[in-house]
Amino acid sequence: MATDARDVDENLKLDENLLAALPEGGKVVSVKPSGESDYCNTYRIEVELPDGGSEVFFEKEGSGDQGWGLVESAFTSESATYEFVPEHVPRPVSLGTYKSRPDKHFFIARFIEMVEDDTPRPESYMAAVAALHSRSMGKAPGGKFGFPVNTRFGDLEQDNAWSDSWEEYWTRQMKGYLDREDAAHNGEPHEELERLRPLFLEKVLPRYLRPMETDGRSVTPCLIHADLWPGNVKYIGDSDTACMYDACAMWGHNEVDLGVFRNPRYQLGKPYLKEYWKQVPISEPEEDVDSRNTLYMIRGQIMLSILYPHDPKLREIFVSNMRLLVERVQDEETAQSSQQGPTQSHL
Repeated sequence: MATDARDVDENLKLDENLLAALPEGGKVVSVKPSGESDYCNTYRIEVELPDGGSEVFFEKEGSGDQGWGLVESAFTSESATYEFVPEHVPRPVSLGTYKSRPDKHFFIARFIEMVEDDTPRPESYMAAVAALHSRSMGKAPGGKFGFPVNTRFGDLEQDNAWSDSWEEYWTRQMKGYLDREDAAHNGEPHEELERLRPLFLEKVLPRYLRPMETDGRSVTPCLIHADLWPGNVKYIGDSDTACMYDACAMWGHNEVDLGVFRNPRYQLGKPYLKEYWKQVPISEPEEDVDSRNTLYMIRGQIMLSILYPHDPKLREIFVSNMRLLVERVQDEETAQSSQQGPTQSHL
């Protein structure tokens, strides 16, 4: 067990269970706030090792059932991604509960110095993403879609119950997100969203998900990060290697991770997508890739509307993209009907 060697009040010293997760014989010499989080506390912990060296750790701390969900999500997600791309993910160390405060929980990982104000170039950014997908492809437990625990996007719980079908899994998630988006707005009427919702669920999702699992095609689940906005991907020190963190992982279709690169909210765009496709083939049917990219982008936009319901622009953004896909499918159906011509009856 490590000891807390800081000259501070006993009430401010680190909890015994937290010290037990740090290097044996180490001495905690510094504890400082690290980063910003709307949902939990985060700290940088420096430990002096018995050999005279030092090691630095990152701690995420949460309270109550919600806090446990947050730190469990972080530990399980980071452990899964670290298994496949250890060069791109901070090494997870421990998940636990304070001995002195049974209602407080922690997640510890190795602290990595990152360049905070610089978004990695497409080559570095997508090397990490493509490596995660390629190395984990086909290695999902039982070949299923889902994850062992319900992970968190911010503090929004993600239903990761296992499924054999990608269409079933994604449709269930989207229905759940739309229900929670409605609840977050206290059932406030939105005529266009009410019109689009059944069309989106009953026409758009089958149109762009089902073809990947029919006519001899299938979706092979890989491990996806599921929150790859630029705040979660940074250069490691002065290297060209990108570090990914704060995952809300799941086993799913690899293209889900590409939705964020289309989102105009972030300064990413086509150069990042093009770099990814150099390393990972587009799923079949290839002609649907643009629509699938929009479909997966909508997930993140709905989640933001749930987390920040007082910003009406967030709701309008995802509604406009739902409308785009609904109209695209309707235009396609109209074109097919025209090609078939009028139905003739034979007496």
